[in-house]
Amino acid sequence: MAVMRGAIGPDIDLMCDINQHWSVNQAIEVETRIADDHLFWLEDPTAHDDFPGLARIADALTAPVAAGEYHYGIVPFRHMLEARAIDIVMIDLLRVGGITQWMKVAGMAEAFNLPVVSHLIPEIHVQLVAAIPNGLTVEYMPWSLRLFEEPPAMEAGQLAVPKKPGLGLAFDQAAIKRYQVG
Repeated sequence: MAVMRGAIGPDIDLMCDINQHWSVNQAIEVETRIADDHLFWLEDPTAHDDFPGLARIADALTAPVAAGEYHYGIVPFRHMLEARAIDIVMIDLLRVGGITQWMKVAGMAEAFNLPVVSHLIPEIHVQLVAAIPNGLTVEYMPWSLRLFEEPPAMEAGQLAVPKKPGLGLAFDQAAIKRYQVG
């Protein structure tokens, strides 16, 4: 982490995704050693459904703990929030059950005074994160941008919210045809 922090400098947000690979004790021990690198967040440090363990980690760390992308439906989010297990709520639009469910989870996070970030699908999440008072950032992965005629543009390091009606998206039919099966 120190090498990465040195390479990017102090003004760029540095996040670390553990993808549920550490034990509770490992997460606490490792983050203690890298605390001086000022992580913007530590993502999914341990099993996504170990709410008591996540709460222990969140209490012990200086870096905020972000999690939630692995939850299907809204009920696990309620349990995670009630356990005070995280500092940043990460919602995956597809796993949570669509826009309505996503907005419900964002509302629950707001009730706990927690910020919300997205997981993948920036083309749609840019609209959702912009629409809530506790939206923090959109996870930007450009993998699917080529599927759209006019994907959201990056302007001065920020993903611009489309101005067109609805989600502001139209599929690029030629791109869709390239991926068509059958």
